Amino acid sequence: MACIILWSKRAEKGFNAIIEYLSAEWTEKEVRVFVKETMQFIRLLAKKPHLHTPTRTHPGLYRGPVNKLTILTYRFDELKNIITLINIRDARRKPLK
Repeated sequence: MACIILWSKRAEKGFNAIIEYLSAEWTEKEVRVFVKETMQFIRLLAKKPHLHTPTRTHPGLYRGPVNKLTILTYRFDELKNIITLINIRDARRKPLK
């Protein structure tokens, strides 16, 4: 059974910031591709919540790439079967170590 996906304000803000950047610097096609790719990834994540590895510092928190330029941080509550998207950001700003 697929998990419920919730977006935090920070995740919404990060997602919108990437769309604004793509709209300003690239074409509408890149915006559509990014949105489609991200939504496909989120649907996959709803089916496989352990897709990324958990962080070492925060239990229940996961972080990993959506694509080669976007990093997603999310929390998975197994008891409630809910995934909360914590942050979506451009990987070029501060790449994962």
